[in-house]
Amino acid sequence: MPLRLINRLIAAVLLVSLVALSGCSTPFGKSEYADDPLYGLGYTDGCGTGTGFNPADRSTVIRDPEDWSKSKAYRAGWKKGFNACRPSSGGNSSAYPADAQGRRNGPSGY
Repeated sequence: MPLRLINRLIAAVLLVSLVALSGCSTPFGKSEYADDPLYGLGYTDGCGTGTGFNPADRSTVIRDPEDWSKSKAYRAGWKKGFNACRPSSGGNSSAYPADAQGRRNGPSGY
């Protein structure tokens, strides 16, 4: 292959990688809970759920029930991670876990 073609191929791969990674956000954004370790854990669990969530299969929800029920930081991180990592639902609320629906702001509210 000519060197020019290889350089263009490398540039294209880098561009695609950067675009793909731009959808990822840091779990420690501007949350009041960002310094709480449970926020980071919640973000990781929420992101894991968001990337593989199937509304018809509850086993795709990754969440620590005790932390979810007791920690606002965990819930805030989980919701932030879920929303950051899930594919767009087009406003379809059935795309959220059932126990995250019906809150003031859907899964991102309390």
